Amino acid sequence: MRRIHPRPTAIAAGIVVLLFGIVWTLSASDLTFVGSFMAAAVVAGAVGAGIHFFKASAEPGEGGNRLLQLMQRSSDARRGIRDETTGLLNRWYLERRLDEEAARCLRYGHSMAVIVLKAITLDLARFSMDGWQQESAAAAERAARVIRNVDLSASLSPFEFALCLVHCDRTGAEAAIERITLEFKDYDCRIGIAVYPGDDCEPRALIELARVRSRQIEAA
Repeated sequence: MRRIHPRPTAIAAGIVVLLFGIVWTLSASDLTFVGSFMAAAVVAGAVGAGIHFFKASAEPGEGGNRLLQLMQRSSDARRGIRDETTGLLNRWYLERRLDEEAARCLRYGHSMAVIVLKAITLDLARFSMDGWQQESAAAAERAARVIRNVDLSASLSPFEFALCLVHCDRTGAEAAIERITLEFKDYDCRIGIAVYPGDDCEPRALIELARVRSRQIEAA
């Protein structure tokens, strides 16, 4: 049998009514025997209702369990959005955001740029597993440092990042590359740019297009 918990608002309203009765009873000019008995009964009722209210609040019940489940799911979703090693967004979430930003570009006549950066360190073999992860996280922090708060950064693979620059055209992206190159001056970097809607491709394809261009530039 499902246990029914009274709503806190109903309990609170009952307590208010009882307390009002206390005030009214005690405000009489003289308390007869009957009046004293009523006052005692009202006080006892208020105390009992208060205890019941706090017990009901402390027990989660069916609604409380459902709320806890929703909070847990929300926490799990937030963890899935970001890469555990670098703290940047995961690719699947960046792709979803690219779709959203592309819709804004079409609606307001803006453009956005995606930069793919591969920061190649000198010798990965010298790193232990923990050291490799720390180095990748440090590179991710550098990548996030060169973009604005409104921009997006995601991890694609070890030492490879995608940066979405919202409200940014190709000229702005090229200026951002100069900042990136300076920030990663102790790395061997390859960088590619794709712009929406200028490159006439689907929003999610911007990542691969910029990736291919970064490899073409390296080969050249």
